[in-house]
Amino acid sequence: MAKSPIIHVFDQGDYSKHRLVTLPPTDPQPLPPSSLRLRTRILGQTTNNLTYANLGFAMGWWDIYPLPKNTPAPYNDRSKYATIAGWGYADVVESTVPGTPTGGSVYGYVHIGTGTWDVSIEETGCKDQILVTSPHRQHLWKIYNRLSVHPSLEKLENENGQDVLGWDALMMTLFGTGYNLSTFGFAWDDSLRIHPMGEGEWSAEDASLDDALVVVLNASGKTGMSFAYALRHARPKAHQPRTIVGVGSDKSRPLLENCGFYDELLLNGDAERVKLLVAKQKPRKVALLDFGARPGTMASYTETLSSIGVPLYRFFVGGDNRPAKASDLMKARGARGEGVQVNANTLREKGIEVGGEKYFTDFDKAWEGFIKQGAIKGTKLVWGEGMGVGERLGSLL
Repeated sequence: MAKSPIIHVFDQGDYSKHRLVTLPPTDPQPLPPSSLRLRTRILGQTTNNLTYANLGFAMGWWDIYPLPKNTPAPYNDRSKYATIAGWGYADVVESTVPGTPTGGSVYGYVHIGTGTWDVSIEETGCKDQILVTSPHRQHLWKIYNRLSVHPSLEKLENENGQDVLGWDALMMTLFGTGYNLSTFGFAWDDSLRIHPMGEGEWSAEDASLDDALVVVLNASGKTGMSFAYALRHARPKAHQPRTIVGVGSDKSRPLLENCGFYDELLLNGDAERVKLLVAKQKPRKVALLDFGARPGTMASYTETLSSIGVPLYRFFVGGDNRPAKASDLMKARGARGEGVQVNANTLREKGIEVGGEKYFTDFDKAWEGFIKQGAIKGTKLVWGEGMGVGERLGSLL
């Protein structure tokens, strides 16, 4: 007899209160037309998952995989409990989609659990890309409803190795945010230029990083490091910034030194030192990007850089992912001051509109280059299994 499925559930008001819940067995229902029945196999575990839990109320992340109808009490209370998802691979257990056969796999925003889940699908006609059309998910950003179709995971593992699949799950989507911000938000070609927030005026001068000094806060985070890599390895040399400064904690410094993505390294409390660096290099502009730095770091660097007489551009890419009340989270976001909130979904989707098939070809080339370079030097890919049971659910720590 198959083991009963297990899901991960947390308190909406405090995601640090979470538990694994076993669902009672149910008979599988016939799969409707144009649908997939999927089971998660490889799941990336990152701090981004904490952000999904923290801000799910505002972004709709809690709605993607609602609590199943057979969730036992008290965890069936949807006003108090929720589930989230993570990036990774799922097996296609059953399919009524002609172009996505049973036995293959998909990559995308997958369920955290050992059971199966069903989605209705629309084929896009673009490089193995399909979209989830399940009605309860249509208020979400398209990035969370986009799946890429692949052969079986056994075939992929034989061709590429297990660790490549692990890096895909752990940070390919986060790499995409950094790559898209560099390629489209800071475009060197007018035909590629997209406002980082998705809407509004965004001139060639706004986007230009020529002769600029770029400061990356939370430089050891996966998205920040991916952005720094893309600035140096996925854009023409003539349009790369003059200097990329990585800002992090003392604990993260060895990682930042090993990765080789940054020209200068500073600590969170070194805001005054960046002023000396700007005075020495005299850049044309400074781009200050917050990829989820410790509280107070963005404010400190902003205050220092605002007094140097060089144009300052501020960008918000990540946020504080510590458990907090919804009202406090929204208050903190409102207190950040002026700047551009980067929209990962719009950058990607408009990038696909601009590039078509070429978008995926160029992205795959950049991602493969990142992997071949050893991904993030100084880090170790760790595989785990299960959710406290024998059922295999690959994860990365």
